[in-house]
Amino acid sequence: MHVLIVDDDALIRAILAQVVRRAAEDAAITSVADLDAAFSHIAHERKPDLALLDLGLPGQRGMESLQRFRWKFPDVPVVVVSVNEDAKVIQFALKAGARGYIPKSSTPETMVNALKDVLAGKTYAP
Repeated sequence: MHVLIVDDDALIRAILAQVVRRAAEDAAITSVADLDAAFSHIAHERKPDLALLDLGLPGQRGMESLQRFRWKFPDVPVVVVSVNEDAKVIQFALKAGARGYIPKSSTPETMVNALKDVLAGKTYAP
């Protein structure tokens, strides 16, 4: 399994990588800082089995990063990981095709369980 983490914060990418390893020990993880790097990685390397995507990426506004990712790679499951905990934003993300929405304020254990749910084919929302 290959997991792509897309977040502009290096510390968050490192934490999410640890969370992914706890949820799926065999996962190969690639971390990038923006959407262009994510698209380049997928074009030149391989398509991920799961993507963790921040909504607050440089050069993107709101749901734009999720919409662009889903448009370009509709068959890649996406879990949004964001500081935004507004219920309307969460609902919009799920309607836009996200398989999960994990607030960054979640505990690591909650994040691990959320990813396990998504990997099992379920949808996760707080």
